[in-house]
Amino acid sequence: MSDDSKDPRYEDVPIKKILGFSMQNIIGSILFGTWGSLQFFATSVLFIPQLVVTLMFLVYSLVDAFNDPLIGYFTDKSKRFTAKYGKRYLWIVLGGSFGPIFLILSFVQVGDASAVVLNATWLTLMMVIFETFLTLWEISHASLYPDLFREGVARRKAASYGSIFGGFFTILLAFISPILLGMFGGALSQPAYIIKNLIVIILAYLFFIPYLRSIRESKARKEFRAKLDQEGKSSSPYLEILRRVLKDKIWVGLIFSFLLWAIAGACMLYGLNYYIIYYLDLPIEYAAIPSLGYGVMIVIFTPIWISIAKKIGVRKSYIISMFLNTFIYLMFFFMRDYTGMLIGISLAGIPSAANFGVLSQLARAQAIDNSTVVSGKREEGTILGILRVFSAFAYFFQVLIFTIVGAITGFDAAQIPSIDPTVRLGLNIQMSLIPMVINLIGAFVLLLTYSITKEKAVENKAKLVEMGL
Repeated sequence: MSDDSKDPRYEDVPIKKILGFSMQNIIGSILFGTWGSLQFFATSVLFIPQLVVTLMFLVYSLVDAFNDPLIGYFTDKSKRFTAKYGKRYLWIVLGGSFGPIFLILSFVQVGDASAVVLNATWLTLMMVIFETFLTLWEISHASLYPDLFREGVARRKAASYGSIFGGFFTILLAFISPILLGMFGGALSQPAYIIKNLIVIILAYLFFIPYLRSIRESKARKEFRAKLDQEGKSSSPYLEILRRVLKDKIWVGLIFSFLLWAIAGACMLYGLNYYIIYYLDLPIEYAAIPSLGYGVMIVIFTPIWISIAKKIGVRKSYIISMFLNTFIYLMFFFMRDYTGMLIGISLAGIPSAANFGVLSQLARAQAIDNSTVVSGKREEGTILGILRVFSAFAYFFQVLIFTIVGAITGFDAAQIPSIDPTVRLGLNIQMSLIPMVINLIGAFVLLLTYSITKEKAVENKAKLVEMGL
């Protein structure tokens, strides 16, 4: 390691700290898996009409899009607590401590089935509060990643371990969640969701304790970030940053390719329960095996993708995985039975191992390095907040797609199984051909915009050292 790397920016990160930092992926997989059942819960347990659910997710997305950049800018702008706690620690504690509570409350039924407005209002409010705390945590965590891990080796380790941990718990939770639901009343029982969610959220809090210990910054690093605050190198006026990001082809490409990838993935993952229950006429427990296969593939292929990225670069690896995802979605169209779905969902874990928190994480870190070189300021939170303005609408667009397909095909949540061939076709294409087209567009967007090569990434790292950033 060079003399330049002895300063707080390039301090050695112990493997224990990297492992602890990576536990965020475990917590994230728990929260993501729990959140993923909300749409099905709203339509099939609370019997909220699909159109109303779409409007609920629109409100959620609008609030998300509004507070994401504000929270990102606020955490960059904040100076009062940096010297004592570090730039991100306090916000991670607040967001991670309170967010899961409101996720549990989202599954509380406050009125009977006829009280559609009351149930919809409560659910929307809880979703919005949960999202606000989650954003505070996620933006702060994502902002800490490129700052804490400056070296390529440490970045790859953190991304790799995180994805493996997250993948393992995705396997575990995907397998046990349907079983827990079945034990406590089934997929159509409201109390079953409360009991199951309490169990898994308590598990998330247990991992939150060692995670918090790992993200504590050294005294030297706190002093370094406090110095940047004093020198005005931690933030710029918000509109200035926004204009800079929207003029940056790399960031625009990342924003839209990630949004399209997220929409496509949501169609697949959230369409699974509908497909199991309404198309195949199977109990929710049968979702455990394909979800298990999906998670196993993520764990197996995560280190493989990291190795590929090391050899050919993040850009090429990311683009390859996007096109591979497109092919997997095409395969879903030919699923007509449980075995076919099991194979398709399992194979989807291969490209997801590259995209879900690994290469996308490395690509964003490289893009942040690049923008920091251009601006001369470390504004990770604000930039990532702007990214989330657009990605916030991923869930809304997925719900909107399901609503449109359901309206066209005549889907009825009370009709189990769906016998009409048109309805069954809709259940198929909303998790096959539609996400295939969406993901393909995202792959081409990435191909045409993301221009940071291996050589450019190394060059940017050297410039950051020279600039004292």
